[in-house]
Amino acid sequence: MNMRFPTFLFVIIGIATFVYPFIVYSSIHQIGPATLSIVLFLLLLARVVLRGEFDKPEQYAQLLLVGSLCLLAAWQDSEAILRYYPVAMSLGFSLFFTISLWAETTLIERFAQLFIRDDIEQHQRDYMRGLTKLWALLLLCNSLIAAYTACCLSLAQWTLYNGAIAYMVFGVFTLGELINRHFYKKRYALRIQSESGPEKEKQ
Repeated sequence: MNMRFPTFLFVIIGIATFVYPFIVYSSIHQIGPATLSIVLFLLLLARVVLRGEFDKPEQYAQLLLVGSLCLLAAWQDSEAILRYYPVAMSLGFSLFFTISLWAETTLIERFAQLFIRDDIEQHQRDYMRGLTKLWALLLLCNSLIAAYTACCLSLAQWTLYNGAIAYMVFGVFTLGELINRHFYKKRYALRIQSESGPEKEKQ
């Protein structure tokens, strides 16, 4: 039971973080930017604590970047600053992925290790390293678009992009990667088979 509660709490925090644009849109005038900013900061801090990977430097870069924005928005009680939360989140995750490229295992490989019990082969590491770079680039591009919605569009348009369209783009990218991975595995299997053929003939 004690093990399940942190996991359940982590899921709830994750869901709240994803739907926060709609929370901002529906309650910004009732609750106020300062309160929402503090709540977002506490959610971010709780995610870091529950993740428990205190030896990973990339998560502190994200906490510093996004946390500073939340505290600034709370201090100024500013809706305009609070709108840049998705910018900081995307930029923070982009840094998250990028910094992991200099670690022994990339962020994608760490995720894979949760589900793959067998030893990860070198070609799989190379594939995941490339995927990590693509996610870092995608998140960087999203942060630029989110910045445009924050400074130049209405609150409703900001909510639509950051609460729906951005996640659709991530979903399409993920689907495309899954399809590419399927064909990559087939190509790799055929290459291994063709390389092992001549070796067997020599024997």
